[in-house]
Amino acid sequence: MAVTPQDTDEAFLREVDEGVRRDQVTSLWQRYGKLGIAILVLFLGALAGWLWWREEQVRLAGVAGEEFSQAMTQLDVGNGDKARPTLAQLATQGPKGYRPLAQLVQANDAVAAGDTAKAIKALDAIAADSAQPQPLRDAALLKSARLSFDTAAPATVVARLKDLSVPGNPWFGIAGEMTALAHVKAGETALAKPLLTAIVRDTSLQASQRSRVAELALALGVDEAALRTPGQGATLVNPAAAASESAK
Repeated sequence: MAVTPQDTDEAFLREVDEGVRRDQVTSLWQRYGKLGIAILVLFLGALAGWLWWREEQVRLAGVAGEEFSQAMTQLDVGNGDKARPTLAQLATQGPKGYRPLAQLVQANDAVAAGDTAKAIKALDAIAADSAQPQPLRDAALLKSARLSFDTAAPATVVARLKDLSVPGNPWFGIAGEMTALAHVKAGETALAKPLLTAIVRDTSLQASQRSRVAELALALGVDEAALRTPGQGATLVNPAAAASESAK
């Protein structure tokens, strides 16, 4: 088969095109190749560092878990002298998840030792730590409010529990009852009654708490009918118990 001039031209053009492409690739490599290698090395180094850090965090969490469990066991058997240094270390230097847990245990230990002030201080530190999960902070706040209830001004209790004393909040039952009691303590029964009624009518709460709160509500003059949920045929409380509460 004879080769035509047109075939020769096309072959020449292809060779020229391939040569130009090779020159472009070579130029790009000379210009950016070393930078690309440097970026790749940095990326791989960062990835290796991150993987090491993650594994180290898992290892430290495992060690902290064992230490925390051992300290709890020591406290249970009355060996607090050995448990407390470990808890103190975890409370200040332990992994994120174990610091507040250790602080909570320290607070409980302080209560058991009769040092309420120390317990309140530890609980308030947890409640104020925005780095901790909100449910844990709320639990610490509730326990602190309960421990300081007798010495704190009623207005202080109400202010601290304001956000939790709302129907629908997971802590409504406990926070709402303490807030209502603070109102009663301050002589503000008109403010306590709606809270007490809402607690009694909240069927998601434990019956024992609703019954206790209903007795207080009746003693404060809340109408029994207002405490009944739809379809409820009778009040939650024992009339004799309510009468006894009213006589106090």
